[in-house]
Amino acid sequence: MAGEVITPEKFLTSRQAKQEDFVLSEAEEIAAEIGQRLDTMRQDKREPKDHSAWNWASELGHPCKKFLVHARLDWKERQLMDIDGEYRVEEGNQAEWQLKKDLGDIGFVINESQRTFTIPELKIKGRVDGFLPLNRKIRNFPGLASVPCEIKTINPNYWASTKTLEDIKTHRAWWIRGYPSQLNAYLYASNSPFGFFILKTFGKRPRIIPMLLDYDRLDGDFHKIEDVNRHVEAGTYPERIPYDPQICGMCDFAHICQPLRATEFSEVSASEEEVLKEFLWLKEWHEKYEDMKKRLIGDRNKPGRFWGINAVVGGFVIETKVQERTVYDIPAEVKAPYARKQEVVITQIKKIDE
Repeated sequence: MAGEVITPEKFLTSRQAKQEDFVLSEAEEIAAEIGQRLDTMRQDKREPKDHSAWNWASELGHPCKKFLVHARLDWKERQLMDIDGEYRVEEGNQAEWQLKKDLGDIGFVINESQRTFTIPELKIKGRVDGFLPLNRKIRNFPGLASVPCEIKTINPNYWASTKTLEDIKTHRAWWIRGYPSQLNAYLYASNSPFGFFILKTFGKRPRIIPMLLDYDRLDGDFHKIEDVNRHVEAGTYPERIPYDPQICGMCDFAHICQPLRATEFSEVSASEEEVLKEFLWLKEWHEKYEDMKKRLIGDRNKPGRFWGINAVVGGFVIETKVQERTVYDIPAEVKAPYARKQEVVITQIKKIDE
């Protein structure tokens, strides 16, 4: 302002403010660099592990058979864990190491950590967290000195709902429900009559939960894996399960499977008719049309609000079809036996009279 008198106090205050802005900017850059280096150190840069020959014991309890087939046939296309997942795995490994140390300090030294087990006739493979010594004789099992154990780090939100084996078997989270299938496979492979879950969460006393070898679960899991093996050998896929936000939303193969959010006609508000009319009109204006297409339909990686549904809205129809395409794992000129089928979801918006 013209004629304004800059007093020494105002001058010092202005200079201090500029200095603080500069220092804050420098500090933010340092913080960003530290964060980036921490992320880079933890990011999984490896290619997906070859899963083609074996069904992993840790996935036996997965509720979707189609996922298990994708894990064998399409292991190269499996989406890798995000950076937050890398931190969770690291913290889980640290908690497991500390728990093993604590158990060793009281005379229960876990041995044979990461021992590999296979069930060749079913092509099942896995690595057990370790064997817990019993430190006593078990009646009718005179030679039994240790049994398999699985150490699981539980989200604090689920700690209150994992107090017993029955809680685990019936848990609302599908991955927790699957834990018994993994341990059960290790009990079967090691000819052990029972084993233990050792559960840990932040700031709580660990839980030691015994589990007997469950023949009914074995029967169900083994029949499922037999069917998975048949599909893998034939290069085919089982029917997809009904869309489940928790299962499908966490699936590493959702971009391949493209699970339909609905297989029957969905209810869409009549007010959307004007939006659909605008969408089709915009086809003449390519740039705007493509932008709206992303929002309304999208694709397998980022579905729009009408992707994967069938619906009638006024004079318009939203139509979804599933087509099979042939995919080659090696150059196309070398076809059999490397060719396989892959389903693709196609959603279109049309006038009913078209």
